[in-house]
Parts: sequence; C-alpha cells; structure tokens
Amino acid sequence: MTFLSSSPAAPGFTHPPLSAEEAALRRALEHTDGDHSSLIQVYEAFIQSGADKAWCQARGLNWAALCQAQKLRGDLLELMQQIELPLSQPAFGSEQNRTDLQKALLSGYFLKVARDTDGTGNYLLLTHKHVAQLSPYCCYRSRRSPTRPPPWVLYHTFSISKDNCLSIVSEIQPQMLVELAPPYFLSNLPPSESRDLLNQLREGMADSSVESESSSTQEFGDACVLQ
Repeated sequence: MTFLSSSPAAPGFTHPPLSAEEAALRRALEHTDGDHSSLIQVYEAFIQSGADKAWCQARGLNWAALCQAQKLRGDLLELMQQIELPLSQPAFGSEQNRTDLQKALLSGYFLKVARDTDGTGNYLLLTHKHVAQLSPYCCYRSRRSPTRPPPWVLYHTFSISKDNCLSIVSEIQPQMLVELAPPYFLSNLPPSESRDLLNQLREGMADSSVESESSSTQEFGDACVLQ
C-alpha cells in the first residue's frame, strides 16, 4: 500500500541537482533491493521525521510530493477499510516482507522486465526489443561505489520520447519471473536471447518438478509396504 501511494508522486521526490551533502543524506535512505524498496524507505523515514519540511530540504527531497503520497496512502487505507479488505501490520524490512514485495511486483508488472544484454547497463525490454538505460536517479547509479548493473530488472516507467530511461527499477531473479508470470507470457514474447534463457529456466523447473513428484510417489509406495 505504501508503494502504491508513493509511486505516482515518485518523480517529484527528488530535487535535482543535489549538493554533495544532500546526496550523501539521500543515499543513506536507499535500499539495497532497489528503487521500489527505496521509495518505501524514504516514505517511512519521512513519516518518522514528523513530515518535517526541513528534513526533506536537507536531503533534496520534495516535501509537497511526499505529502501527496501521505494523502494518497490515507485515502487508500480508508477505501480498504470501507470494503473490509484484510489489513496486516507493516513489516517492512523483514525477509518475508522482501519476498512478498518482490512476488507482488512481479505478479502485477511481469510485462515490465528488462535484461542487461552486455553488462554495461544497456537493457533490452523483453516485450518491445528496445534498448534503454537506467535513470540517472536510479539507486544503482547513484551509489558512491557503483557495482555492475543488475542482470535482470523490473521497471515502473519508461519514456522513449523523454530520455530513453527506465525509472523506479529493482533487480529481480528470472526464476521468480518464470514462476509467477502467466503461462502465455513467454510464448508471446518476441524472439530474443532473453526469451530463450527464460524458456530454458522454465524447462529446467518443469523437469525438477517431475523428479520431485516421482520421488514423492516412490517414498509413499515404500511407506505403504513398510506399514
């Protein structure tokens, strides 16, 4: 819910360009899992600050955009309560929450996946066969010691007319994509090395599943004989 309320206001979260001090304080709010978790972490820190405007200014954050996210979250919470949807206590940062967030994102945004084709940050969009780069404000590019770009990413927005960049990006595991995407997803992708890799993963997972079922059947049969 926090991500859903933060993502519409996300483009206005940061006031570029940042000073060195602002950039350092901003980096401290980044999450190792990528931009999606970083948005949640920024919002949580903003709330803990008491929605303080000076706190935002010191980190190059847009106070008005964060206030908008706060209002959107309140509206969403009220709507969920009205239709009596179950709510759980926030557990951001826990291992289970990290896994749940990744699964939720991939289940809903499986069409917005890209793969680094050459190890330098040139990402091929799986559904369009178009090559784009990470936004300059992506946490993977703003880190003080940038590492190799993630091989597979899920992105939230892409604009070819503006800057040809992927925005709000997080690393994903292709195995989880194959597991969670609908069956028609891979068969409808345009031909590419990325599609071939995903098909190989799917076949390997299917073989493992058959072996596991066969082993379980054998164990059940042995147990019946022993009894």
